[in-house]
Amino acid sequence: MKQFQFGILGAGDIAHKFCDAVRKVDGACVAAVASKDQRRAWHFAKRHKIEDFYDNYDQLLSRDDLDAIYIATTHNFHYENIMCCLEHNKPVLCEKSMVPTAAQAREIFDCAKEKNLFVMEAMWSRFLPHINQARQWIQEGRIGHLEMASCSIGFSASRDPSHRINAPALGGGAAYDIGVYAIELMTYLIDEPVLEMQSMLARSETGVDKVDNIMLRFPSCIANLQATTAATIRQELCIYGSEGYIRIPRAHCSHSCYLYHKNGLLAKRFHKNYGNGFVFEVRETMRCIRAGKLESSVVPHSATLQCAELFDRCFQDWGYGESTI
Repeated sequence: MKQFQFGILGAGDIAHKFCDAVRKVDGACVAAVASKDQRRAWHFAKRHKIEDFYDNYDQLLSRDDLDAIYIATTHNFHYENIMCCLEHNKPVLCEKSMVPTAAQAREIFDCAKEKNLFVMEAMWSRFLPHINQARQWIQEGRIGHLEMASCSIGFSASRDPSHRINAPALGGGAAYDIGVYAIELMTYLIDEPVLEMQSMLARSETGVDKVDNIMLRFPSCIANLQATTAATIRQELCIYGSEGYIRIPRAHCSHSCYLYHKNGLLAKRFHKNYGNGFVFEVRETMRCIRAGKLESSVVPHSATLQCAELFDRCFQDWGYGESTI
């Protein structure tokens, strides 16, 4: 089978992890990288032994031999970058959060369907073994009827106002950077429509959201989601049912989940090492594109769109208008 060739837009930190993942996948390689800073592109290509590098995205996208493009730029550029890829008839895997608004998500997915091109948000955590084990326990009824759930995710970020986390122009703030994990993991695990949402935030000195509290009501239960870039917190996702509960420490990036009886005693522990978790999304991208699919069943367009719609409502409630970008 022909080697699957990725191109990368953006040469930041996250792109290094992606390159490492591609190296671990049989039949895949990164054939080219582009950055608006030529020296940065050169350094990146040299470090990862990538043959071609560019300081112009259009040059990379004009190549006929690339099977998919991985977008590793900051949030504020995602919409522009994705649309440019689609204009060049290139399938896309784009870092989370994929786009800041639901309107942009709809436009992207409509364009992709019209051009018969695959697009997926790089929500790698949905593929992790412990997340899918927890989802299976819920579907099997191991904790009975769902009643409530919670997720806390956060870290103490740089206070530098020019850092991407703090810069409104770069799509900064807790919601786009880590709140997306809380939403897209919780909706994946509960697997029910969101009926209602309420939210509250605290702003940083630059005006972006630094603490978010989002409450979601599902048909079976209510979930409370908290995300912060202002403090180091205990990160944990829990789902409680009538017959027990599931606890997942550091849900978006750990290796374990725990199943408890209703009396609080541990019933089962699941643990599986997986190395670089980006490998799963790389394999899924390759599988879907080779099968002629336009979207993944694990991270479908509807999941990305739902998250963008929730962000729209949050930012409107918080007085930002459509988004911080």
